[in-house]
Amino acid sequence: MINKVVVKKKDGALLKGTTGDFLPSRESFHVHMLGSSDTRKVLTDDLKAVFFVKRLEGNKEMHDHIKDNPPRPRKTIGKFVTVIFRDGEIIEGYSHSMHLDRIGFFMSPVEIMGNNERIFVVLSFVETILIDGQNVDLYDSKSVKRTCEKCKKTMENGWSYCPFDGTALK
Repeated sequence: MINKVVVKKKDGALLKGTTGDFLPSRESFHVHMLGSSDTRKVLTDDLKAVFFVKRLEGNKEMHDHIKDNPPRPRKTIGKFVTVIFRDGEIIEGYSHSMHLDRIGFFMSPVEIMGNNERIFVVLSFVETILIDGQNVDLYDSKSVKRTCEKCKKTMENGWSYCPFDGTALK
C-alpha cells in the first residue's frame, strides 16, 4: 500500500512524498519525494516522527479553522497520549498499543478534520510521554512489564486487555 507521508527529521528537516515500504519494526524505509523522481532511503532513528497524511500539500486554512472552532475529537479506542518532543513540540492523540522497548509507536491524532491520519512517533526524540495524564518513565524498565499469557508479547502497565489478541490481562 502506498502512503502519503511527511517525515520530520531530528534536525528539523522535512521530507514529503510517498512510501510503500514503511514498517514500524524496520530500521529504514524509502520516501519517493514530492514533485520529483528522487527516492531517498530514510533511517528511522534519524527521525522525530512520520506523519501519514491525507494531502501532501497540507491545508494552511485548517490552522485558522482549528483556532476558531473547537476540535472534533476522533471516536477511537485507546489511551489518550501527550507526546512532548525534545525540541518542545507537543502532539496529542490516542494509542491502543505502545511498547517502549521498540523504536516507536503509532497514534491517532485528536483532530478528525486535520490533515494527519496517523502518526508514528520515534521514541529516541521524545522527552516526555503522558498517558491519560500520567507521566511514563521512558527509561525505567519497570514501565514495560506486562506480558500476555496467550501471545507472550510485552506491553506497558495499565492495559486491561492485550492489544494484539484481546486476551484479558491479570
